Amino acid sequence: MSRIKRLLNIFGGGRACFFYLLACLLAMGCANRGGGPQGGPKDIAPPIPIKSTPTNGATNHTNPTIDIYFDEIVLLEKSYEKIVVSPPQLKSPVVKAYGRKVSVELLDSLKANTTYIVDFSDAIVDNNEKNKLVDYYFTFSTGNDIDSLMIGGTLIDARNLNPKGGVLVGIHSNLNDSAFQTLPFERVSKTNDKGEFWIKGVKKGTYKLFALGDLNSNYMYDQPIEPIAFLDSVIMPDITFKEHLDTIWKDSVTIDTIVRHQHTRFTPNNLLLRYFTPDFVRQYLVKSERLEPYKLSFYFNAPLDTLPILEPLNFKLDNNYLLQQSALRDTLTYWFTDTLISEIDTLSYALTYLKTDSLNQLSPQTDTLISIVRRKVDVADRAAVGRSSRSKEKDDKKKIEFLPIKTNSSANFDVYNPFVLSFDKPTKYENSKSVLVELKVDSLWKKVETTLYQDDSLGLQYSLSYSWQPEKTYRLTVDSAAFVSLDGLHTNAYEATFTIKSLESYATLFIMMDKLSGGEILELLDKNEKVIRTVKATKETAFEYLNPDDYYLRLFVDENGNNKWDTGDYTSKKQAEDVYYFPFKFTLRAFWEVEENWDYKALPILKQKPEELIKSSMNKKKTK
Repeated sequence: MSRIKRLLNIFGGGRACFFYLLACLLAMGCANRGGGPQGGPKDIAPPIPIKSTPTNGATNHTNPTIDIYFDEIVLLEKSYEKIVVSPPQLKSPVVKAYGRKVSVELLDSLKANTTYIVDFSDAIVDNNEKNKLVDYYFTFSTGNDIDSLMIGGTLIDARNLNPKGGVLVGIHSNLNDSAFQTLPFERVSKTNDKGEFWIKGVKKGTYKLFALGDLNSNYMYDQPIEPIAFLDSVIMPDITFKEHLDTIWKDSVTIDTIVRHQHTRFTPNNLLLRYFTPDFVRQYLVKSERLEPYKLSFYFNAPLDTLPILEPLNFKLDNNYLLQQSALRDTLTYWFTDTLISEIDTLSYALTYLKTDSLNQLSPQTDTLISIVRRKVDVADRAAVGRSSRSKEKDDKKKIEFLPIKTNSSANFDVYNPFVLSFDKPTKYENSKSVLVELKVDSLWKKVETTLYQDDSLGLQYSLSYSWQPEKTYRLTVDSAAFVSLDGLHTNAYEATFTIKSLESYATLFIMMDKLSGGEILELLDKNEKVIRTVKATKETAFEYLNPDDYYLRLFVDENGNNKWDTGDYTSKKQAEDVYYFPFKFTLRAFWEVEENWDYKALPILKQKPEELIKSSMNKKKTK
């Protein structure tokens, strides 16, 4: 209260004066609630370069250090990924931010009469709000002139047309095919998130253009597993100047001023590169495995063109085996049919196969291996030790092991599906009458004539194909011991009842195409770009029995007729097979028939793929 008393003395005291001063002090306290400055508008402006040593665009500069000063404190984000120096530097430059300065030190010796570009992309941000300085680059020349031509375009994934960001793109004036594989790029750039690139500081001349997933940072394609893209034709960069006039009118009839605007256009600026990973994988044996006494498996890193040679050292193989190959031919499994082999705990053998050597060539390799089986000890047998023989005999009768059956049975079965029975080990189908299919008519079961097909040479899968009647109920019965495995196990009795879905629950999509070359293959995709159906395109292609959902459509041109999409190969100058997308989503409802015409070359490639598919792919990539 001492502060209030001093004020009362100043203003002459009195009760009225006291209350007046108290009200003023309370009002001042309310007005200052929150205390301190309340700030202003959010800073959205990027940092601005205000000076540099040397100046941007300097000529005859031979100092490898560059200092750039900004109007505020700056930071560098992902500088190693984003900042690119052209011509490329074999020794990574040192780039650092100090307060308001960014310093660049080039460690490679500077070349004479050469234009240098330090492209920062959007790596420079301010300290407070992380506002990015976008598309900023610094240039200087060690000679008298600055080379100012540019080459622009877009890089996309050849298989799914997604933009490829952060990939090196470069040029060679040496037009020999070997230059890409033996010489570093002459000028380089990196693609942005949209796959776009601009190669700057280019001289007049003739060039070849490439993209490279440079795994060893030497700016050349010297690893067969490096992803690449290349343009089939050569390019000649140029610059044109265009002028357009703007007219300013005094009134509706009188011209006041004509303003001339100059536009600079660099060409080519719309090149399209399709990025692919060559079909090369190093071949080697990953591991061998013997999980069961009668089963020996070999896992390879890549598909096998030639089967390996298995030479037994402590057993006789002869023809007492079945050989299973995986769908990709990268896994081989020997199933022994001779119990004498199965009873050997340790198998010793030599395996001769093709292995990729240091020159990336396949050469014979022989490994001497042993495979030990870890035999299972039954817990019940252990517990039975010490019991009377009668008690153990009783336990053995209770414990019967059957061969498991796996099926695709479901309560609502698709009308187009075969009924599939599969097994974990090779089997024999002992009795053709032991599998029965019946149709429910009213309350009775009526036998239908079906045939059981063995889908592979080992008896791992069987299928029942039948023209199922929609909305009808069927029963499948498998007798006991219908199937017997290598080790003598047989199936138990099995029964499955299933009802076929109604036709009204499906949708149908018709694709009408007039302009076909004969090699087009259509792929129906879900929203995750998983292939649902693959069919050869005709003038009227029908996708029947589709579940109601959203679908997309992709097409590739099967140039070699092997019914699958093939990647490219630089050695033979073969591009990846062309891919196209229908530009819109198909939303199909139950009992709908949708018909659509498609000229797959009508739209430019970059405008074909639906935006939601691209965004979904990019989001998945970011979350990995």
